[in-house]
Amino acid sequence: MEELYDVSEFWKFKMRVGYVKHAEKLKRTKKLIKLEVDFGDETRTIISGIADQYDPSELIGKKFVFVLNLKPKKFSEVESQGMLIVGEDSQGKVYLLPVPQEVPVGIKVW
Repeated sequence: MEELYDVSEFWKFKMRVGYVKHAEKLKRTKKLIKLEVDFGDETRTIISGIADQYDPSELIGKKFVFVLNLKPKKFSEVESQGMLIVGEDSQGKVYLLPVPQEVPVGIKVW
């Protein structure tokens, strides 16, 4: 049985819609993509480990949900300032979860 959490744990995460302005594969890595993401009031660099399944060009110009209040982490000397939310099936296939274009950039997700 999976562990259950109180809903108050969920509210700790700051999730917002971001617009991917630029994406590129990180050099010398197989899975990492560096994203430059616009949140309306700020732009952040976010590293995502999906380059083995998606080309960076598939992300540019699209909106996704990101978690922003995670501790920064360095990947190949680049600091990631958040996390892209994706779906993953039992075989490890990753699914992008794009946000409709009419949803405003920076909007809070809950």
